[in-house]
Amino acid sequence: MSEKKSVSVDKAFAALLSDDDAKALEALAVIHQKGDASSILPLLHALAATEEPARQRRIQALLYQVKVKDAAAELGRALEVPELLDVRKTVISAFWNAGLDAQPYIERLVHVAVEGDAEEAFEVLTVLENQDLLPEKAARLGLSRLKKAVELEKDDYKKAILLDLQQHLESRLGAQ
Repeated sequence: MSEKKSVSVDKAFAALLSDDDAKALEALAVIHQKGDASSILPLLHALAATEEPARQRRIQALLYQVKVKDAAAELGRALEVPELLDVRKTVISAFWNAGLDAQPYIERLVHVAVEGDAEEAFEVLTVLENQDLLPEKAARLGLSRLKKAVELEKDDYKKAILLDLQQHLESRLGAQ
């Protein structure tokens, strides 16, 4: 990224957190036009920090269209950031909305499905259903984890989703 481009994007990141909605929405336009994968984490932090619905929708729309190099790696990294737990569902859904390859993150995604809420589990199921390929080792580890989680899950709705996820992995692995 050129220095001039970097400066304008850095200013846009700062404006994202502004209380002035017009400035924040203008900043989103700059990031949309000039941003790269390094924009993903600041966008997610801004999403976690804002209560403004229009700003939330605009940030989510950007994330759901992200097609830049290393976008999947940044989203995978975001799954590990404790401050982004409140927007983890958006992180997960960005993988499938943007058509990104989640293969390297299958184990982590299954972990999120198990530890998270039913909505996150559903998003993980959607991501895995839309993956052309699943790494066998990660899928087998995820399947093992899911089998244990299904037995222990107390929420019937989430249990049903985890069971669907388990059955999906079994089907993809040819295991019954």
